[in-house]
Amino acid sequence: GQRVAGDFGDLHVRALKGREKNMMMTMTTLGRDRGVRASSSSSSSGKGFGGPTMEEKMEEVKANDMLIDALVEAHGAGEQQVLDVVCESLLALDKGFWMRYAMRTDSCESSEEKERMADLANLVMKITEKLVKQSEKSLDSAQGWLIKLLQQAADEQGQWHLPLNEGEIDKMRAFMKAKLMTGAQGQGEGGLEEGEEPCDMESLLATSYAWMKKAMEDEENREAQQVVPLLQKVLQLYASEFLLNFSSQAELALLQAENEALEAAGDLPSSQPAKEALEGLLMSNEEEWNAKLAKMASEEACSEDALLVELQKKKELIILGMSGGMYEQRVLVEYLQELEERVQSAFGGGKSESAQVA
Repeated sequence: GQRVAGDFGDLHVRALKGREKNMMMTMTTLGRDRGVRASSSSSSSGKGFGGPTMEEKMEEVKANDMLIDALVEAHGAGEQQVLDVVCESLLALDKGFWMRYAMRTDSCESSEEKERMADLANLVMKITEKLVKQSEKSLDSAQGWLIKLLQQAADEQGQWHLPLNEGEIDKMRAFMKAKLMTGAQGQGEGGLEEGEEPCDMESLLATSYAWMKKAMEDEENREAQQVVPLLQKVLQLYASEFLLNFSSQAELALLQAENEALEAAGDLPSSQPAKEALEGLLMSNEEEWNAKLAKMASEEACSEDALLVELQKKKELIILGMSGGMYEQRVLVEYLQELEERVQSAFGGGKSESAQVA
């Protein structure tokens, strides 16, 4: 097989950190010295030819006003409530938001109200700066964990041989379960050793995507591009383990319980053979899917429609039960969509109406 050297070099990319630092600089500039003042430059996003339409601008203003109102209301309840709103809306606190915040501050009728808005702006920036520092620490930690995970499939010289064999993949899976998905995302048996910090999976997945992007863009570096299958395997293993062990995720567990109640009442299609078939696929490595699905189709172990319905239910759980825009959700949805396409190919049918996204 192909041999890939184990030195990642400049693949250590901090994409999220750069985005958050840029946002922080914007906020600091606009919110300096307790006052929030609009600059004379345009806040146009430049979308499309000639910039955004008037309707798009109005929608942006409306969204920013709703966020400002939420922050003002949270400020009245306490700092923890402001923290919650900032965490949920971190990436929305861009230059356009702060320009609108400045206009709202200038329109305050009393000096007391302006003072409260200035205090709130400083609190939001303080919280954001803390979150940025935490993100930097999480990314640094995630890079270390990702390298350790990849090393599980390397030989004694620290090199990988592609394609990975089953034993190498199993070592990666075991390490992920024991070290990276303990607690909320799994039931690792080995656990963390003294001094080891828990892995933030969102940061690890973000790092994986950033490294893949960097490797694919470096067209002249063949060795870097060969790292891509390794990183893809990381994403596949995460999705597999999460979908098999998400019962400890409160929101997803609640939605799953609702689905089971509907199935018991006969209000939601359900097939035990299809459930068992899907679980078997999730437990398998991606390289085994085609053979397993071909066998299912030839032996008529379950129908294509039933299997697609079970896949659709999983996908809806992820979309409804997880925060949008997260790498975790993206990995899981893409994984299920790939499996859905493999099912359709193996059974030779198109997408059934019962399995379409509503």
